[in-house]
Amino acid sequence: MEKSKKSGKERVHATISDESDSIIKKYVEEYGSKSAVVDAAIKVFKRYKEPYLGDTEEIWSRTRAELNMVLVGKTTFLSYIKGSAKDAYTENIALEAIEWYLGKHKEEMKLEDFLNGLKGLWQVANYFRTIDLEKNDKGAFKISFNHDMTKNYSAYWAGYFETLLKEHWNCSVDPFIRKESFQLVVKEE
Repeated sequence: MEKSKKSGKERVHATISDESDSIIKKYVEEYGSKSAVVDAAIKVFKRYKEPYLGDTEEIWSRTRAELNMVLVGKTTFLSYIKGSAKDAYTENIALEAIEWYLGKHKEEMKLEDFLNGLKGLWQVANYFRTIDLEKNDKGAFKISFNHDMTKNYSAYWAGYFETLLKEHWNCSVDPFIRKESFQLVVKEE
């Protein structure tokens, strides 16, 4: 290999297959040159071969997508360890997490803001496949949580959110539990 004195790059002369050459040519316009395509491809190859070298956010994204892992707060996690899942209903930082996610304090929020924060944060944390939020013309909200777990999972999370909402908002919450989904109808009082 010969080192170019001006560019700080190594010259590599290699023979590649017609298929590889056609792939490189396909991306030349996007990357600017064949060497830029090869540089980008080598970085992807390195991430593939040494995934543990990624940054924390990248690794979290991969574990969520590839291993279906979930994000859990420390207080909730400790409640589970001590064998009291119900303590997770009251000994959590859900309000603080939603405030952090939305970038504002509860006093600055409307109920709809809070529900959108709940929707976004719990979907990002990978507890639910989808969360849909609708508001009817009377001001009541229907939140539909879809997952691929069990009816017990639905009942647990419906109780969790009912406790959270009643503790922090003057509202009524009516849960409708199903096997792989549940709905909450939330009305401000």
